[in-house]
Amino acid sequence: MGFPNFAWLFLSRFMKRLSTLPLLCAFIAGCSAPATQNSDAAPTSAPASAPATESAAATTPGATPALETAAAAAPASATGGKTYRVVPPGQPGLPEAVISALKKVALAPPPLSPKIAAKPRVTLETSQGPITLQLDFKAAPLHVRSFLYLSGKGFYNGTQFHRYEDLTGDGQGFIIQGGDPLSKDVATLKAAGIGGPGYEVPREYNDLKHEKLVIAAARSQDPDSAGSQFYITQNPVKFLDDGDGYTVFGKVIKGQNAALKLRQGDVIKSIKIEK
Repeated sequence: MGFPNFAWLFLSRFMKRLSTLPLLCAFIAGCSAPATQNSDAAPTSAPASAPATESAAATTPGATPALETAAAAAPASATGGKTYRVVPPGQPGLPEAVISALKKVALAPPPLSPKIAAKPRVTLETSQGPITLQLDFKAAPLHVRSFLYLSGKGFYNGTQFHRYEDLTGDGQGFIIQGGDPLSKDVATLKAAGIGGPGYEVPREYNDLKHEKLVIAAARSQDPDSAGSQFYITQNPVKFLDDGDGYTVFGKVIKGQNAALKLRQGDVIKSIKIEK
């Protein structure tokens, strides 16, 4: 959905390290908001405090076609037999302009039938230059399929990176988060972090870790609430692997300097799926 709601995960880590991180309370208060995707971007549907996920609008960190079974898309060991789920494109209490914008971009979940390469590559044309990602279909089939699906439909074109944050509070845990359709329009930009594609992607457990320059899915506190929002780590952020964690589904293989320069307000102009 909207932001990796890292707030709850970060808070538990904070309590363990209270004696060594005396200034973290202020940090948590400052980063708790943007992280999920609508119930789609934390790495929230904002990366909410950690990479928030997409917020609640898209899944809710993301209307109601029957869902296909997950068998063809991912092993039960990775998702517990779960697959994409459709969610309302808006929630009570959101501004009408936000609900209307999310209804316009809502999509049915990706079809599970097309075959996908084991290590597909995509190039993001950004305002800082091109960034090439290598995705890992075996490790996170539902997330990779969704990212390619949305990229192919131009869903990300014109979206801004709406969140730049140091999740560890020591200058060594920066992530840059984007993928919210609400970031395209100045009228809805302030709500970025709660938008998504109209469906949610369940957590996929794998061996990929939050090393430097990986891409992972933002979500809300619900582990199964990822949507269109994602974040790129500019430093290793190992605590995001703790507990239910967040799904890493690829890494930057070209354009590393451009990825490290990304800041809030930078734009994804287009995404090219490499053949």
